[in-house]
Amino acid sequence: MLAQNRLETAVGAIVANSQLHARWLNTFSYLEYVGFRKIVKSQRAEALTAEILTHALEEGRHALGLKKIALKIGGDAFSAYAPETMLCGDEAEDYFQKLDAACDEVFADRPDALRAKLVYCYVTWLVERRALQVYGVYKTALGASPVAGRIGGLLMEEEKHLSDVESEIAKADPDFATRAPKLEAIEGRLYETFIDALVADLARPKTLAAASA
Repeated sequence: MLAQNRLETAVGAIVANSQLHARWLNTFSYLEYVGFRKIVKSQRAEALTAEILTHALEEGRHALGLKKIALKIGGDAFSAYAPETMLCGDEAEDYFQKLDAACDEVFADRPDALRAKLVYCYVTWLVERRALQVYGVYKTALGASPVAGRIGGLLMEEEKHLSDVESEIAKADPDFATRAPKLEAIEGRLYETFIDALVADLARPKTLAAASA
């Protein structure tokens, strides 16, 4: 089954169960937090633009917004990022960290400031494209739920991030047309690995028992 179909099936099962739903939201809150943390740590103050700072703060706000929904749906147990309050939390972070490492390796021969900028741009570009897909599937699965409106607002901001970073890449990397497909292929493999883990986790008796408790 294609990753898109497997994602749709998995998300349909997740939103139908409050505990799984809260864990899903907490996982993506965590990923938004990781994104915020990476942006802040990777950028030198002397090169930190208003646009990048805005992006970082919006990622932090997304993390908090998703966390608040998780708390509302699942209760106080979701106040932090304990492993048992997420779905494949380690695998989700692994996706992010390995993608960041792959982009960093591609630009290892560049001066530090340029490398930091290009890695930020490419990781953001790849992650935002994937986020739009995953959040889009999630929003559709929510139907008329009030949460769908919140996710719609998040999607609009992610679309702007994507547009902004595409403009930056166009200016910073003349080899984008040949480089992008190679990095897209790496991201695609990492994403498939995460989907494999998510589907396997949802099928585990322990996960099913916790969801029905």
